[in-house]
Amino acid sequence: MTKNRGGQRKHWAEKIRVWIWYHEIKRRCDGDWTDYKLDNVFAWTEEGRKSFSSADDHPRMFEWIRKEARKPAGRDKRWRGMPELVKAVEQHPLFKGAQVLYEAEFWTLLQEDIVTPQLLQNRIDRLLLDNGLIRIPYEKLCAKHWTLIEQFGRATIFDRCLRLSIQKITQPSRAAPIELIWSLYLQNEPAHNWEFRAVIERIADYLLDHFFRIHLPDDHFDFYDRAVDLLRQVRLDMSSISTVSFASLEDVGSLPILPQELVGKISAERLGLNT
Repeated sequence: MTKNRGGQRKHWAEKIRVWIWYHEIKRRCDGDWTDYKLDNVFAWTEEGRKSFSSADDHPRMFEWIRKEARKPAGRDKRWRGMPELVKAVEQHPLFKGAQVLYEAEFWTLLQEDIVTPQLLQNRIDRLLLDNGLIRIPYEKLCAKHWTLIEQFGRATIFDRCLRLSIQKITQPSRAAPIELIWSLYLQNEPAHNWEFRAVIERIADYLLDHFFRIHLPDDHFDFYDRAVDLLRQVRLDMSSISTVSFASLEDVGSLPILPQELVGKISAERLGLNT
């Protein structure tokens, strides 16, 4: 954690969170939307607008965000703090959806060193529910699914089902697919799940590469590389988990995930497999 001017302590994930939000706004702007205009439209509180006296007395929030990824603290009553600034920008139709990107859980994941199995499961359950996806217990797989597993192997079918599910996620932050894949990767830490973890890591690598290439093209490789390294270093907190719970963790991590409408309807052709 580094300390920057103004006393702010900033994890690198918080830095790119602010930059990506800023660049998402600028991506939607035409040339008329300078930092100065963004400040004048969004940075002032109502109290501040009443006290505005000269062009030299305007806030320079967007300039500092662009240069240093510095969040406005909101200590001056004339100017908005970062949460209020994000909300104010979100109200403009041109920038609708930028708040979802800023508030994505992805930024929390990037700041974790260790995570409990229960927290992971809660995150996965929420993401599956929000996106119409289902994790199917083996005893509930249809005969056609078992036939494909026998023909191509569990890891291959797990891979193809998961890729179909990722395509179904359409949340506007573009981070939701990464949040799911990230959590599944951690959940498959047990050694017996290495095949499934390898599948997930390949998907995670692609999603992280694409995310940073889209949102921070000038610094894409640096932050993509950091994120991949972090993903490989985060560990499950096994301090309170029993032997039975560990075995259950191994089982649940390998279960296939499908869009709800495809449960019981998959085929080799739909999964892109050659028979």
